[in-house]
Amino acid sequence: MGVLGVRSILPPVLAVLLLTLAAAVATGPRWQRRVAVVIGGASIFLPWLLPPEPAVARGVLALVTSVWTMRVIDLRRGTWSLPARVVHTFSVVDTRLLVRGPRRLDVAGLFNALGWIAAAVAAAWGLGALHAAGGEAWITRWAIGVVLVYAAISTLYGMMAVGYRALGFQTPPLHVAPILARSVQELWGERWAKPISRWLGETCFRPWARTRPLVGVLAAFAVSAFFHAYAVWVALGVFDGLALTAVMFAYFVLQGAVMNVERVAGVRRWPAWAGHAWTVVWMLAFAPFFVEPALRVLGYAAPAREGATVSAPR
Repeated sequence: MGVLGVRSILPPVLAVLLLTLAAAVATGPRWQRRVAVVIGGASIFLPWLLPPEPAVARGVLALVTSVWTMRVIDLRRGTWSLPARVVHTFSVVDTRLLVRGPRRLDVAGLFNALGWIAAAVAAAWGLGALHAAGGEAWITRWAIGVVLVYAAISTLYGMMAVGYRALGFQTPPLHVAPILARSVQELWGERWAKPISRWLGETCFRPWARTRPLVGVLAAFAVSAFFHAYAVWVALGVFDGLALTAVMFAYFVLQGAVMNVERVAGVRRWPAWAGHAWTVVWMLAFAPFFVEPALRVLGYAAPAREGATVSAPR
């Protein structure tokens, strides 16, 4: 096996070993469980050991190790057997919310996920075939990028639910038609990527909910911003990725700010159409802050000023 082969395989293997050790340590006194969090948290640095290309491999491993570290943090409380700790660590969905049932293929869920795959593939093809320059290029790029990101994440959670059901577990709702949200708070708190939003709510927001809810909201978005921005930074490089890392971080900070504005404005009490319009406007207005870093991680270079073609992913 060549050097590049070892560099590609070793970091994920080390991450699994490190997080397994963290799960084994996460029992007993409080100090020992804190040590487990430190051990698990160290896994988020391993993506730097991957080759710089393809960038998406680094970004994906950074996100995956971040989620697994979140699960190790769950182990700070409660009594867990060793097998339960290990399984929980490597489960995207909180294992305490899984319900055992018969193993079966969720045909409807599978077809739904396949539909989102088709939409993602079409969007990826559209980006690769884009010929435009100037403002037109950027607007078209971001519009298609919104479709790609939405479809890809819907695919991920759709296939995840199908996979858990095939293993004999029924999951709670994972991703609930975010496009139907009638407020930004509803989108992030009740519809979008619920395994992550639930963890952020319990770990970051709940401790502040009674006394300083504003602090709790900002803390949740700051943590989410860190993990997403960190993935962009790892993927694009220490210096080359700094600007887009800041853009991604700003996206989540702005979302938290909008949620607090709509709390004051009472958007949840508005007519459904008005709340939906409010949400769509804000999400589209800030979409480039998320979409552009994501496209760069996927390998889509920025269009040149004069008649350049957006390159296909490397």
